[in-house]
Amino acid sequence: MRHSSAPAFSARRKAPSRNARWAVVVIAVLFCTKLFAHATTTGLIRIDLAGDRVSYALAVALPEIPNSSALLLTAAANGDQGAAATVAEQARRSVRIDLGGTPCKASGVRIAGGDANDARGKVEIDFTCGGQHGRLTVSDDWGTFLGEHYQALANIRTPGGERQVVFDEASRGESVDISRPVETGWLDFIKLGIEHILTGYDHLLFLLALLAGARGFLSVVKIVTAFTLAHSVTLTLAALGLVTIPGRIIEPLIAATIIWVALENLLSAAPDRRRWMWSFGFGLVHGLGFAAALGEINLSGAALVRALVGFNAGVEIGQLIFVVVALPALALLSRGRGATLTPRVASIAAAVMGTYWLIERVFAG
Repeated sequence: MRHSSAPAFSARRKAPSRNARWAVVVIAVLFCTKLFAHATTTGLIRIDLAGDRVSYALAVALPEIPNSSALLLTAAANGDQGAAATVAEQARRSVRIDLGGTPCKASGVRIAGGDANDARGKVEIDFTCGGQHGRLTVSDDWGTFLGEHYQALANIRTPGGERQVVFDEASRGESVDISRPVETGWLDFIKLGIEHILTGYDHLLFLLALLAGARGFLSVVKIVTAFTLAHSVTLTLAALGLVTIPGRIIEPLIAATIIWVALENLLSAAPDRRRWMWSFGFGLVHGLGFAAALGEINLSGAALVRALVGFNAGVEIGQLIFVVVALPALALLSRGRGATLTPRVASIAAAVMGTYWLIERVFAG
């Protein structure tokens, strides 16, 4: 009797332990996704040098920056003089430009964006320099105003040509010899693409929901390939200016794709049957979201080719990194009773978070 009752007692003890473990996983997923959604703010910067004048223009997605800063930028763009003065002062402290070793003087600051058709805040600064030659040195450090992990892709145009640079946590400044412009290397755009996908938690949650309903290696290959092809198409079309859809439309649609896939996992008897088709269709939407990282800096010619190829390659590398990490974790959690529990838990978490983002983005618009 003692031997026969021990396994039963052991089995009763295991069930609460498994449930408790999954409760911790769900809470962690929801908390981390809420906390880190769009943790990295990607700014798009244009810097134009003409004679002794430099114009600086920054565009940043309002949903990606701290809410207090987004409200301040929107109020300033809508004519609030107090908000405009606060943003202008922040801009003058955050952006410094030297030419030939002499600091350029910031004069006019203009703030725009945040209307019904534009989810981006825009700040433009005019600088007057004491000369027209030498090295152009730019410091772009917005501190916590645009988010702790703020980074930016900048296109610097001078009479001698143009150069693309990345400002990030490791490097907030860049110096360019305006008489000898240096082309951006492919690695800059690849790095930006990797960081963009690995910090785009809505895109990663969409992938996780897709993978949670996958059955077998071939299914995973179809899903990932379809998603890759689709977002590459729309990213290219948007970057070339052939397709333009406001972020206030795209961002809620991205959240809706997460909800759709998660609910299909929960309600469909065979969610994997046409999963690659949904992956392709919704990948077109996500590609338009990726395009925001390239669309506003007016690249052309060889620079545009480098940006498209390099950024796309970076997104794919980052995506593969996520799949390589996520698949073994899903497989491990899917052992035994987890074969049915794991997809449901992951899908419920995705559906809840997708719904939160959808509501937030609709009302933000």
